Amino acid sequence: MSNNIDKSETQQYIFERKPKKLDEDSAADKFDVVVPRKNLVIIIAIFIGLFLAQFFYFSGWYYAAIFPDEPYDIGWFYWWAPLVFLAISVVIIIAWGNIGSRFAYKSILKYLKKTTSKGKLKPAEFVLGYPMRTKDIYYLEAFPDDLDLGSSVQDIIVLVKRVIEVMFLSMGMSVMISQLVAPYIWGPVSEYDPELYFNIEEMIIDMMLYMGPFTLLILMLVMPVFWIAEDVQVYRVTPAQDSVRVGLFMRSGLLSKILSFFGLVLVYNLAEEFSAALLGGSGGTSELMSSPGRAIQFYSSTFIWFGLIIAMSAAIPFIVAFIYLAFYHERWVNNVRVQASEFMPVGTMEIRKPKTARMEYMNKPEMIDESGGFFQTKQGSILLLVLIIIAAIVCIYLAFILGFEEALFG
Repeated sequence: MSNNIDKSETQQYIFERKPKKLDEDSAADKFDVVVPRKNLVIIIAIFIGLFLAQFFYFSGWYYAAIFPDEPYDIGWFYWWAPLVFLAISVVIIIAWGNIGSRFAYKSILKYLKKTTSKGKLKPAEFVLGYPMRTKDIYYLEAFPDDLDLGSSVQDIIVLVKRVIEVMFLSMGMSVMISQLVAPYIWGPVSEYDPELYFNIEEMIIDMMLYMGPFTLLILMLVMPVFWIAEDVQVYRVTPAQDSVRVGLFMRSGLLSKILSFFGLVLVYNLAEEFSAALLGGSGGTSELMSSPGRAIQFYSSTFIWFGLIIAMSAAIPFIVAFIYLAFYHERWVNNVRVQASEFMPVGTMEIRKPKTARMEYMNKPEMIDESGGFFQTKQGSILLLVLIIIAAIVCIYLAFILGFEEALFG
């Protein structure tokens, strides 16, 4: 009797994540932040573009563009504000790299210890987005992915995504604070100088831009936690057998969802109300919807100002995120990884080939089921297409015709 064993049935594949930056000071199990050299010009150009967008607003150039016949003097506007924001960004970066990172270090380690002791979350940990199920399997990836800040265009997109996270959270907080404060200030300001602002929404835009650096000081207790938790690369094996980074849970946590999503909605509403004032919509947005031409003009203006507000809010988050990640992030991620490796499992992704004798469907093309019933036939496909068209017509009728028959066809 043969005792030969099919080696293909017991073969294993170990997926080791290789760092992109390897030198005499780095090892395969060390997390590295790759700071670009050749594409640094692109990153600088992005920042300059965002800074000019902010200067466009604070210098009053937008006013001169909208009202070319009106007198204009740059001295009437706070053109120096972006330079002040740039100076404040130095304080923000130092605060993120020292206070925020140390808070993140302690917070993450405290949570990871709960995954070994199966402890319960505190309210603050729940708000930040830490996974509630500490009873699942957690492990620390031995061979982490590095963070590349722009060696290629694709890597620059990774940096931009992180900047967008900071920007949306900052915008969400600054809009909410400004909308709470503005109603108390609007009355005295508009009474003293009725021509200072078109409406309260323009005041809120001003206030939210000024509040941007302040909210970044608050976010030093949030963003380093999110990013360090993600790049530490602790994985949770969920009940569905998915291996998911703890940092991804935090990105979709309660705090991140509330501030980022509602921040975008509030900014869009600001742009909409401000556009209505610029276009002379004294009767509100309903007046601007009175004709297709006016509606197109209104929506075009809204989206332009929506984009401008986002662009004007992005310069300081961009420079803060880039410098923090380039100079502080690597050290704190590795500090957490070294400390966590003392009390939690360290492992790596393993793909093990199962015994083929136990496989009923995989690697068996004859098991493909292409039978789809009547609607897979030619006649059925034609009927399905007709039903789709009828359904679309019914929706259009309900939306645009029902109740308007006499006005449209009478």
